[in-house]
Amino acid sequence: MIGTLTSMEAVAFDLRYDPNEVGPDLVVECRLSRGRPGLDLQPGDLVTVGDDEEPPVQGRVLKRDGDWVTVQLFLPRASHAVA
Repeated sequence: MIGTLTSMEAVAFDLRYDPNEVGPDLVVECRLSRGRPGLDLQPGDLVTVGDDEEPPVQGRVLKRDGDWVTVQLFLPRASHAVA
């Protein structure tokens, strides 16, 4: 409808990440303590990461060191297209 505002639903993700910290290899470190409660990630697990501003991104856990988890992000297919 024209002129109607709709509310956005909260987007759920497992871990919070800082997009500014993503390296050129699409790897980023995340803190488990800033993620979904009760999350027990291990290397090889699939995970969804988000930052409350952009749509969530899927990735795979590469490494876990205590409260820190290293995740390699998977870019959406459309992001791989070259103009």
